[in-house]
Order: sequence, then structure tokens, then C-alpha cells
Amino acid sequence: MNKAQRIIGKLPPWILTAVTTVAILWLTLAPRPLGDLKPELFPGADKVVHAIMFGGLALMVFVDRSRAHGWSRIPLSFMIISTVAVMAFGVGIEFLQEMMHAGRSFDVCDIWADIAGAALSAILWTLLTRFYYGAR
Repeated sequence: MNKAQRIIGKLPPWILTAVTTVAILWLTLAPRPLGDLKPELFPGADKVVHAIMFGGLALMVFVDRSRAHGWSRIPLSFMIISTVAVMAFGVGIEFLQEMMHAGRSFDVCDIWADIAGAALSAILWTLLTRFYYGAR
């Protein structure tokens, strides 16, 4: 077990997912989560941010599950269910933004970015763990 695994292994098995979820809720539902800061990197940068947020959430779910079971390989059924749950969470947030009337708005492109981020994380996790654990 390497040093990073030992450090992360000391945390509660759900903490990375919980912290990431809270951060996403704040960034997506707060009326002005960054205050007066309005970074505009390039057109559509917010879609990239959505993909990173939900890809990151899926990744934290996978890491938490793997480390809770001794850094074992994640079953395919868990991968599929958790990826779909992260995607549904992204869809739900978009609908909440519309219903809350707090200065945030529903955007179907954000939904697609959330779905893409979660799916990409699942694909990359599968490929990387296949390499790490071998083709057993």
C-alpha cells in the first residue's frame, strides 16, 4: 500500500463522496457561490466545469467504495448503479435550480455535461483499474 492510500485510508469511508457532494450543491445551488468573482475562461467553460464536478463526484464514489473494501476492485454492478446515480443527481440539480428561483437557471447542456463527466470517469476508472489489477 502506498503512502497516499495509507493517508486516505484513515478517513471515514464516505468522506470524499460527502465533501464533493456538499461542494457541488454549494456551487450549483447557491445564488452567488463565488461572490463577485466571475471567471470567464472561454465560451462554454461552465460546461467543462460541470463535467469536471460530476466526473469528480463519480471518481470519489469509486475511491470511497474501493478503499472501504481494502482497495479491492469495484463490481461492475456497483459501477453502473453509482454512475447512473451521479448522473441523476446532476439532472436533479438542474431541476432544483429552475424551481428555486434563486438566480440559477435550468440548462439542458449542463445535464449533458454532468452525464458526460460521470460516464467518462466510469470509463477511465474501469480502464485504469483493469491495468492496475490486471485482466483478472
